[in-house]
Amino acid sequence: MKSSKTAKRILSLVLAVAVVASSVIAAPLQKRASAAASYGAYLCLTTEMWTFRNAHNDSKFSNELQNTTNELAPAASKAKFTDVKSMKKAKKAKKYTVSLTGLKPEVIGNETAFNTLFVDTSIPGTMKDKISVTNVQVFFDGKKVKTFKKAVLTPDPDKTDDFTQIQIINTWNSRVPTFKYTMPKKSIKVTYTIKFK
Repeated sequence: MKSSKTAKRILSLVLAVAVVASSVIAAPLQKRASAAASYGAYLCLTTEMWTFRNAHNDSKFSNELQNTTNELAPAASKAKFTDVKSMKKAKKAKKYTVSLTGLKPEVIGNETAFNTLFVDTSIPGTMKDKISVTNVQVFFDGKKVKTFKKAVLTPDPDKTDDFTQIQIINTWNSRVPTFKYTMPKKSIKVTYTIKFK
């Protein structure tokens, strides 16, 4: 009987040590997982003639320009989006770039305006206030057309969108300032600096 009690005490001690050890190991693993968390970013747009690239969580999201309302110029198939695959969740500010290259004038260059132009991200909308996005620079055909010292981010204050977006042009959102530009015939590039708080 005595040896049985002793065995039970030893087993309890072993289990207690195992629990403590596992919690000690789990803590740094969780921290590493959090530190390694990263997000994507995608250049998205809609033109006045409804050529578009929708947000990454939309059922029509594609790596090619689309138009389901008007005929799209065949040259549109040569246009190439370059996305950000991994924005590390880090407190150090870092610069990123998204772009659309390989455009021909007949694709969107003959139109007069964008309805929307924005950088879509996979950062949850609930995290919008936990990031700082600055120095958003917009280039059409290699020429800088606009700089936002501080980005206009959505979701809007009264909205609960799934993901955070960096707004550049949005004819339906009064929070986004307007600016003059000529529609790009060759390329679009957006650079921005992001910091996680």
